[in-house]
Formats: sequence, C-alpha cells, structure tokens
Amino acid sequence: MTDRASKLKGLVWVAITCLLGVAFAFGISPVVRAIPWNWEISLSHLFSSDLPSQPCRQNAQAESLLNRLVKRIYPLDHEDTLFSIDVQVIHNPVINAYAALGGKISVNSGLLKQAESPEEFAGVLSHEIGHVQRRHILEGAIIHIFTTQGIDMIFSGGTSSTADWTEYFLRMNFTRSQEAEADEAGLRRLQKAHVDNQGFKHFFERMEKSESLSTFISDHPSNGARMEMVDTFDNQGVTPIMTPEEWQVLKNYCQP
Repeated sequence: MTDRASKLKGLVWVAITCLLGVAFAFGISPVVRAIPWNWEISLSHLFSSDLPSQPCRQNAQAESLLNRLVKRIYPLDHEDTLFSIDVQVIHNPVINAYAALGGKISVNSGLLKQAESPEEFAGVLSHEIGHVQRRHILEGAIIHIFTTQGIDMIFSGGTSSTADWTEYFLRMNFTRSQEAEADEAGLRRLQKAHVDNQGFKHFFERMEKSESLSTFISDHPSNGARMEMVDTFDNQGVTPIMTPEEWQVLKNYCQP
C-alpha cells in the first residue's frame, strides 16, 4: 500500500469516527438533516445512478398528466425548496415504489395499474416524498456504511461496490418510526394540497388484504395505526386531481 493511499484511508477513518461521535451524541437524524442537499445530490450520482430502470416516455399525454399530478403535491411551501424530487414511472410489473438518494422516486408500472384513483397514486407519491424530505434514504445509506459490509466496500477497492450499493437501494427497508414519519409528512402534504386523503387510506387498507401487494407490504410495513393517523388530518375542501378519463390515460402511462 502506498503512503498516499494509506493517508487517504486514514482520513476516511477519521471522518467516519468524527461522524459517529456526533451521531452518538445527538442522534443520527439531526446529523443527517444538517448535511447540505447538494451533497446528497452528489452522492446520488455515485451510488444510485446504476439502478436498473426502463423509464416510460412514449406517452406524451400521460407524461403531461403525471407532471400535473406531481405539481399538485410538490412544491407546496418554502420547506419544499430545500430539496428536489424527480418522479419517473418505469416498466416493471412488480407493485412497488421507492425513493433513492437525491430525491429520485421510481414508481413501477405495476403499482400505477393497481391504483384505483389519482388520489391513491398521489398518496403513495406523498409518502415517498416524505422519505425524501426527512432524509431517510441518506440516513439509511450512512448507517449501511457503518456496517461491516459497508466498511469493506469502502476499503476493498473492488469492482463490486456499485453492484452492492445498487442491491442495497433496491432492497432498503425503512424502520417503523421512519414509516410513521413518512406517513405523517405525506398526509400533511395531501392536506395542504387539498387532496382527498381517503385515497391514501384506501390504498394501504387494500395493501394489507391483498397478496398481490405483498412486495409493497414488505418494503412498507403497515398496521392499524397508519389508518388511524389518516383520521387525525382534516380532509375538508378537497378537489379532484383529474377527471376519470384523464386517470385512465395516466394509468396506461407505459403504453405507447
């Protein structure tokens, strides 16, 4: 090992040790939320750029409707200017949606087809935006770095690191407290946007009962408290996101 490489690894260890010390003193969440958003954007280029995806871009009308739906729920206030999102629908029949570093939110075409209304779909997106807003993805990535596997990925210098990180992002599970935070943030977002939150409630109710939604359940644990939380948010003054005809166009987003 060269002296330069040895010194570089030493500096990395010092940085990790300092970050761990701060995290143990104040908790990991405050530390992560203090990290500038542009740093997370830079990390996203390193770790999540190779996530497998086949974005649907053939249907211009459906894409316009998707953009309109996203603008209905983001941005809503000054806090939303502190982070960015990029929503894409990808060709994948598995019923799932996930957020990656840098606000990249991917929705599988299977989930879009399963959703019964634009309000349900907006509820799922608001939940994922909640994870981005609360910096849960970066928090999970940092914790992963501190595991034996993560440290080995840093110092091994092997070519498998990108594949390992890709696998991590695809299989990342959130804790129950993180799920509750994302639920609360998502429901507050729907309230501000005057979107009917019963779509959120209905989707997760069906998710608990349907075996076809088992993949999404495994990624996003659900329980009765989630449904009870919906009822604590005011649902007055809601307006439809789009017409039934427009919703059918959006549901067929991945069709040419």
